[in-house]
Amino acid sequence: MLTINDIKAAYEPLKNKSNQKTMESYMKNNFPFLGIKKSETAPIMKVLFKLGLPKTKDETKALVDDCFEQPEREYHYIGMIILNKNEKQFDVTDLDYLKQLILTHSWWDSIDTIAPNIVGRIVLREREAGEAVMRQWNQSDNFWLQRASLLHQLKYKAQMNEALLTEMILHTKDEQEFFIRKAIGWVLREYSKTNAEFVTTFVDTHALSPLSQREALKWLERQ
Repeated sequence: MLTINDIKAAYEPLKNKSNQKTMESYMKNNFPFLGIKKSETAPIMKVLFKLGLPKTKDETKALVDDCFEQPEREYHYIGMIILNKNEKQFDVTDLDYLKQLILTHSWWDSIDTIAPNIVGRIVLREREAGEAVMRQWNQSDNFWLQRASLLHQLKYKAQMNEALLTEMILHTKDEQEFFIRKAIGWVLREYSKTNAEFVTTFVDTHALSPLSQREALKWLERQ
């Protein structure tokens, strides 16, 4: 089975100081990077995954935790990919675990991966219990959890819970945080591809920030 030592053995020789500085700058120097481009990691991951992904939930959590314990961002990325590949092992009781991952090395790229791709699928499978947890996240004082709650329905399309979406946006729409305002616009923009009438009516009848409104209508205005 794949281990963190296997991953490190594959990644460490590919360190690139030139790429490292560029990647760290792009992420506002929040994390150190090895400097490995996505085009390089993709084929390496194919080889690594042939060693065998974790078979149980506990094994998956252990490997993902090992990845997140490394300082360099590339390890966090592969940890999230492993989590995504094994997301069917997880259920609503694991949302607390995912919450802790979201709060570990928090930045937009990790939240935007975990929330719609992993949290969202769990909630869709166990909707009543999952949505109760999403309400808690939405009412949190932590804006990354709030962003995650807004984005968990990002890929729902016709399965969108419009009442819950409305509730969550109304609770956060006056926040000054850029990442909240951007998330509100993003989820509305994606949903406009499924239900344009809902989104246009929502924007017309609620006082959103200029950023949220602009993002929400971006796709519709291009049509």
